[in-house]
Amino acid sequence: MRHRILATPVSSNLSLVAVRDRSRQIGELFGLDNLQRTRFITAVSEIARNAVQFAGGGMLTFFVGDATDAGDTQCVVAQISDKGPGIARLDAVLADASHRPGAAGVGILGSQRMADGFFVESQPGQGTIVTIEMFLPRGTARLSVRALGELVEQITHRKPQSPVEELEKQNREMLLALEELRRKRAELEEADIRKNEFLAMLAHELRNPLAAISLSLELAAQADRSRSGQAFAVIGRQTAQLSRMVEDLLDVSRLTRGKVELQTEVVRVDTLIEGGIEIAAAEIRRRGHTVRVTCPPEQLSVRVDVARLKQVFNNIIHNAARYTPQPDTIDITVTNSHSEVVVAITDRGIGIDPVILPHIFDLFTQAAGGIGRQEAGLGIGLTVVQRLVQDHGGSVEAFSDGIGKGSKIVVTLPVAHEEMARDDAEIFVETAQTGVIHKVLVVDDNRDSADALAALLDMHGHECRVAYDGASALELAEQFAATVGIVDLGLPDMPGFEVARALLERPRPAPLTLIALTGYSSAGFRASATQAGFHHFFVKPVSVDELLRYLENR
Repeated sequence: MRHRILATPVSSNLSLVAVRDRSRQIGELFGLDNLQRTRFITAVSEIARNAVQFAGGGMLTFFVGDATDAGDTQCVVAQISDKGPGIARLDAVLADASHRPGAAGVGILGSQRMADGFFVESQPGQGTIVTIEMFLPRGTARLSVRALGELVEQITHRKPQSPVEELEKQNREMLLALEELRRKRAELEEADIRKNEFLAMLAHELRNPLAAISLSLELAAQADRSRSGQAFAVIGRQTAQLSRMVEDLLDVSRLTRGKVELQTEVVRVDTLIEGGIEIAAAEIRRRGHTVRVTCPPEQLSVRVDVARLKQVFNNIIHNAARYTPQPDTIDITVTNSHSEVVVAITDRGIGIDPVILPHIFDLFTQAAGGIGRQEAGLGIGLTVVQRLVQDHGGSVEAFSDGIGKGSKIVVTLPVAHEEMARDDAEIFVETAQTGVIHKVLVVDDNRDSADALAALLDMHGHECRVAYDGASALELAEQFAATVGIVDLGLPDMPGFEVARALLERPRPAPLTLIALTGYSSAGFRASATQAGFHHFFVKPVSVDELLRYLENR
């Protein structure tokens, strides 16, 4: 039900002053806040201006009552009616967000965005009625007929404003609205910071149990490879899937905030593809696939962040393997096209629905079916791919003929006409086989993770001691002359940074290598670790092979 408050004619541009004045009075009287009131006044005056411009004038009527499409919500209503030529092709006008000034209906789209409810009735030659609704604040008591009458009485006794007074009032309202927008922006920025802190904490809390599970699996598998192999394989795959989800969450958060710093170098494209295949090897083997790579005879190089581009190709190849249910061949073709390297990864898997295809790189986009939910990720892997490729000056496209017809992802990168840095891979392989044995101090408050890591290192010939907090680590270091310290940064009694500084300050018979091991992976933590004296930084769950290779090379 709606109650009529008052009506005022709209006859000329001069009458728009009265329109704004009355709209403001209505907004103030019924408790609209500064931002709502500014939106309401602007929307009403825009539609009133349309009535003057295209119909020679009209009538503005105010109501209060129930909102059209919002249940029991109350609202103030401004209805502007005219007897002009009407609006031809009204649906097209309302749908055309790029509608240009100067045509019929100017101001309609802007007013529509400002209002909580917006309705237009128009027929060619029969005039137009525009209804604007602005919701009253939640909790506003329903007005009785008597209370409404008293409010209307207040409005009718208010002195109309002059154009100068109206202009001054507009300026004050604009300043108030601007201040309100600034406040809301500050609140959104603060909420964004809290969200990012939450994601970092979530990743840390998820990585701790993942690290313990991964290390325990590795320990059990190496201790007796002949027993419970299938169970270990299942648990290992699910742990890898959880780890992948955590990394994808953090990657998309960093990329959307522009926080990814690229360390670029010139590298051969086939090296990047081989790296992506190597990372995705477990999924490829599990699905029974083979990968066929076709490269041109000439050597093609690009300037990229090697780790990030390997991640790009891993994500695409991993998806190709995951979404091809039957054992098959994944084709990777490299071509040189107009000073660009074009890499096409093609599979004959479940394909992409034509409805989904235009949005395949959008955040959280996933097909509705075609794959078991337990096999799906978070719908952000291709978003990460697109952002990283674009950050390298390239592009990525997706192609598919539809469901069941496979898909093709094409990555294009600019060719680098520079010499590559000297490849030290062979030197590393040689020095990595020296069989160096270390005395290792493991410091981690997650007992399961610490004990499993120490046991694994013991199995590979290293001598280990374990401490579960900073104070115990410093006390243990008095009797145990460690050559390597693996220190968690988030200890219960003191930060791992302080433990590192204290260990480095003590006299010792042999050099001490410090390794940070943590669930936090931000650039800030890495920088702080370097300042504290750490020589290397591993993120949980750590790859045991990588850790062993690092220790062998010290």
